[in-house]
Amino acid sequence: MRSWKVLDLWGIPFRIHSNWVVIFFLFSWSISTQVNQTSSEIYSLKESWLIGMSTVFFFLVLIIFVQIIHTYVCLRQGMRIKKITFYFLGAIQQSERDCHNPVGNIKISLVRPLLYFFSFLTLSYIISLTKSSDPIFINIITILSNLTLYLGLFNLLPIGVMDGGILCKSIIWHLSGSKSKGRYFLNRVTTILSSIVLILGLFYTFNISFTFGILIAILGLLGVNSARTDNQFLKIEKILKYTNIGSLKLIPLRRVEADINLNDFNELVKQNEDQLNKFYFVTRDGRWGGFLSDANLKDIPIRKWKNTSVSKFERPITEFPTQAYDQPLWKIIEALEEASNGILLIVNSSLIPIGLIDRNQIGYFVLQKLGINLSMEVINKIKDKNFYPLGLEFPKIIEIMKTKGDIP
Repeated sequence: MRSWKVLDLWGIPFRIHSNWVVIFFLFSWSISTQVNQTSSEIYSLKESWLIGMSTVFFFLVLIIFVQIIHTYVCLRQGMRIKKITFYFLGAIQQSERDCHNPVGNIKISLVRPLLYFFSFLTLSYIISLTKSSDPIFINIITILSNLTLYLGLFNLLPIGVMDGGILCKSIIWHLSGSKSKGRYFLNRVTTILSSIVLILGLFYTFNISFTFGILIAILGLLGVNSARTDNQFLKIEKILKYTNIGSLKLIPLRRVEADINLNDFNELVKQNEDQLNKFYFVTRDGRWGGFLSDANLKDIPIRKWKNTSVSKFERPITEFPTQAYDQPLWKIIEALEEASNGILLIVNSSLIPIGLIDRNQIGYFVLQKLGINLSMEVINKIKDKNFYPLGLEFPKIIEIMKTKGDIP
């Protein structure tokens, strides 16, 4: 969906997502209906809508202002931000680099809640001092102050990517010295609290206040989804970070002797059922030499196959993309993405080739570690396509891990 740029600060575009149009009218209608039902003898329908629309407008302005201050603090703590998009009740930052120390993250996570609490106190003070006889103005300020209080409190909940969640995770990280401990603890807390908040929001919606009930329920639902996603991400991240390629079942190497002719080589090619792996490795007296593929058969007329050996077409094995068997999976995936054919040759500590690896093999391994076993029907459908199964986007996951500073 579309978004519109509202300003540009420090080279960062601030954009409003188009769903704010729907939210603007939904909240305006909800507030105006509430005002009309409770104070119909004071406000006309037109005045009720004015209160609703004005409140939502100033609420959006306040959210933008708070985000500007928050962004400034983020930059001061070493973050690099690509863009910021305002969605429902806040903003999503797309970062190139996160803050890599717990104290900096604690500072970042405290900015928004404190600003909302300060806004609440300021608006409450204005209400107490105002001598305005305009009830519309007083009503707008009152509703706005209540909204800022709710938003400040819910931002402090230790849930997922909310400020309270980041604060909780960073405090544990700072005290224990382990970033992982903070993340795992936060994930458990997020799951429990989000479920409670979701149930509370639904009860509030149908029994007390539709507007604030929906607000609470949405926050709870976001928390539940965030916990589920983060839990899966943590598992995948752990596999990619701490598992080396030696733990995987590699694709066996196909050997051909250097002195066999192309006619015999063609017979070997015919027996190859793997359409993806078309590489053969040349040996001489049991020692590895170069490599070639079945494409070399097209380079010479069939009548000359009997008199031409494969050694004439072999390429140095050093030209094949290679990785050591003790490398972690995330490094193997990076190397796979750089390899033109999407296949890597794995060598042992003595630099002796021991097998091949492709995207399929890595995908199957990670899925099994997650407890997901693909059926043979699915495997047969995708085995000739060199991509990660089930749409697993490992390169993007690795990019996120680098952004967060979890890997160098």
